[in-house]
Amino acid sequence: MQNKSDVLTIMAEGGQVNTYIMLAQDVKEAVTLYTTLTGKTPLPPKWSLGYHQSRYSYTSEDEVKDIVKSFKDYEIPLDCVFLDIHYMNGFRVFTFDEDKFPHYKELIKELTGEKIDVVPIVDPGIKKDEAYPVYYEGMKKGYFSKYLSGEVYYGEVWPGISAFPDFFHTEVQEWWGELHRFYTDLGIRGIWNDMNEPSVFNESKTMDLDVIHNADGKEITHREGHNLYGLYMSKATFEGLQKLLGNGRPFSLTRAGYAGVQRYSAVWTGDNRSHWEHLEMSLPMIMNLGLSGVAFTGADVGGFSSDTTPELLIRWTQVGAFMPYFRNHSVQDSIYQEPWAFGKETLASVKKYIELRYRFMPYLYSLFHESEKTGLPIVRPLVMEYPNDPETFQCSDEFLLGSKLLIAPILRPGQSHRSVYLPEGMWYDFWTHQKYEGGKYHLISADLDTLPIFIKAGTILPLGTAVKNTKEKQKIELQIYHSENGMTGFLYEDDGYSYNYRKDEFNLQTFNMGEDLQLRTEREGSYSEAAPIKNIEIIGLE
Repeated sequence: MQNKSDVLTIMAEGGQVNTYIMLAQDVKEAVTLYTTLTGKTPLPPKWSLGYHQSRYSYTSEDEVKDIVKSFKDYEIPLDCVFLDIHYMNGFRVFTFDEDKFPHYKELIKELTGEKIDVVPIVDPGIKKDEAYPVYYEGMKKGYFSKYLSGEVYYGEVWPGISAFPDFFHTEVQEWWGELHRFYTDLGIRGIWNDMNEPSVFNESKTMDLDVIHNADGKEITHREGHNLYGLYMSKATFEGLQKLLGNGRPFSLTRAGYAGVQRYSAVWTGDNRSHWEHLEMSLPMIMNLGLSGVAFTGADVGGFSSDTTPELLIRWTQVGAFMPYFRNHSVQDSIYQEPWAFGKETLASVKKYIELRYRFMPYLYSLFHESEKTGLPIVRPLVMEYPNDPETFQCSDEFLLGSKLLIAPILRPGQSHRSVYLPEGMWYDFWTHQKYEGGKYHLISADLDTLPIFIKAGTILPLGTAVKNTKEKQKIELQIYHSENGMTGFLYEDDGYSYNYRKDEFNLQTFNMGEDLQLRTEREGSYSEAAPIKNIEIIGLE
């Protein structure tokens, strides 16, 4: 795409494209209009918003147990542990390696019984092996991608020579979805789709462009449909899990997608590196995904490849704690980067910010409710809320969480101060409650244990009490940041896992407080197990 002063030129390798022109007053309205067309992010299960621990790979059930035990021993909140490709039998999806995971059924039952979800990776490549039931059935039913001649396309990926499901066909999507019964029967409620660009170990790094896809009777080349492959795989995974889980909300995570992927899956930004530049790059990446309608996003905390450092892990965890999706993930042969990997001081700081994530869970979950209704992102660039302020136009090293919280992380090694731009209005430092005037830059001190967080005056912020994970009930604390113009906020609650909220089983509280300091609450919904408000604190009264 090329953009000159008054000319926009759009080119696509597949030929002519459909173009939609939406007229909006500002960025927020534009995103709302765009997500009205492409779809909004459905409210995810609350456990998917907690802290997730992953590695490529935890290679045995004993290692998985040891990881989970360490979280318990160090009293670090944990919602989910991931299984990368080494859990499989020869990298065949929908299998377990019973030498390394001889009691995988009992393992998953044990972990889910302890309120810890397990998410396995599932790639699209199906190993060419007549004795492998998934391959045999896919070949028998003609479900794999083919050339015009009818010959099946094969590419090399982790299992070796593999075939690739033709996700463009509805019947193939339904078949793929049903295959996930293998996992859901074990108690698994979430799936991680990787390598689904699709990625192939060849010179072009992907599927041959002359492969033909069957889009329910319409033939299209992979040249035309490449960007849709990951989208349709995500759709097949999500809708399959929906059917298998009944009234339960599934979780799906994908590396690849296209316009509308937010309807089916969270998106992480792929295989980054343990470099400070990649930490800094993650902010505009997440903000731009949000502007593209994809609200549920995150980057691999600590960096995926290369060796992280204690300082980088701490700073990245601080950022990750305020991203929509929060997962620590690293590659084999790199040093381990679990919270305890670098000793007591690093552990204490990393643990502090994982715990802080759970304190902010009521606010974060409420933002996901708002996103499902409006299409607005969770993480927002400053320009989205302050479109008339030129200082926000190029600001990519700060972000807003919703409209009321501003996060200004340290993104360079050895730094303990940074310049922070605060837009119009008054802002409070979350840690010290010091008040700052907006519309200007401030030099802010932030030692290694401190993430600069600012709350806009006039905010009623719902926080939660300490918990082990999201399955544990929280009590609510309201922090009210005083403003002479009044204070507002909202809190959304439901059971956290089912679709009952679509049957009015939710509790939406809208808070208002004026100069009389009387808290007024309006309620919607019929959910009867709303968390009690434990404490109300008014900050900034003079």
